[in-house]
Amino acid sequence: MKAVLFAAVAVAMFGTQAIGAGVGPEPARLEPPSIARNAPTLAMLRSKLDAEARSGTARVGLAAIDITTGDMVSVNGDQHFPMASTVKVAIAAAFLHGVQDGRLSLGALYGLSSEQKRLARGLGDMRLHGRQLSGAELIDLMLTRSDNTSADILLGAIGGTRALGSWLQQAGISGQRVDRSIAELLRDHEEKKRIRVGRGRRRHWITVSVPRAAPAGDRRDSSTPEAMAALLAKLRNGELLDRQRTAYLFEIMARCRTGPYRIRGLLPAGTPVAHKTGTMNGITDDVGVIGLPNGHELAVAIFETGAGGSHAHDRKIAQLTRILYDHFGATS
Repeated sequence: MKAVLFAAVAVAMFGTQAIGAGVGPEPARLEPPSIARNAPTLAMLRSKLDAEARSGTARVGLAAIDITTGDMVSVNGDQHFPMASTVKVAIAAAFLHGVQDGRLSLGALYGLSSEQKRLARGLGDMRLHGRQLSGAELIDLMLTRSDNTSADILLGAIGGTRALGSWLQQAGISGQRVDRSIAELLRDHEEKKRIRVGRGRRRHWITVSVPRAAPAGDRRDSSTPEAMAALLAKLRNGELLDRQRTAYLFEIMARCRTGPYRIRGLLPAGTPVAHKTGTMNGITDDVGVIGLPNGHELAVAIFETGAGGSHAHDRKIAQLTRILYDHFGATS
């Protein structure tokens, strides 16, 4: 998906339940819109989004797809951005596909392998490395609290990064790659330093972990916004999982507790949102599906990297989301 803006992607209507509480019955099937009719308004929308994206210090990429009509808009949508924890959407979907096929189970217990435990040891964000939990518990922890240990357990259950990459390829998602486990990703984004603390006789040396930015041009564990939005649209549309597993995935994502000031930040109270955040050193992401007042649903992927701080990054995602919500929510 090289173009940054196009209309009439012709995504079929989904047959799954609406996201969260408060969403009405499925809207009637709509015919794909005319490119000539929608192109001018989408061009104006893109211009507005581009201006907002450029107004801060961070590098921003976004893509949004109206799942009902197939209209799509993007800014830097074909450029690669670090996924951070937004990769957990793909991990959950691939695991649920295994449940659907009978290879995996939501009721079975899973834990880290010996090698995974070795990689997780000493990482503060991998606290559950000694426990076994059910598939259902792991997916819930991974998507609602962004638990990293749960993500690596599920990643191991589906066969690792190579298996997840194959699943994405079979799903027709290009522009998204998974190269490392979460533990490996965390280790590559931190380094150990010796510092002196205390005063006088109590002054002593300690070892601390400090963030380390990824090398310039590093495309490992990255996605284009367009690829992530396409994955969300395909999932919500019921193309990758059956009705039961699709509803299950988005019900959990609707209970996400992280990033309340990102996609959700400036939306009207009660707006249905099923999303997954990603946060690392200089990386702020949020991706998900939003219920619109006109009955449509919008797949959104917004990635940010660079300076500015977490508060400014959150605010930028919220502002871009509100622009998208106002435009697509008013389009019949």
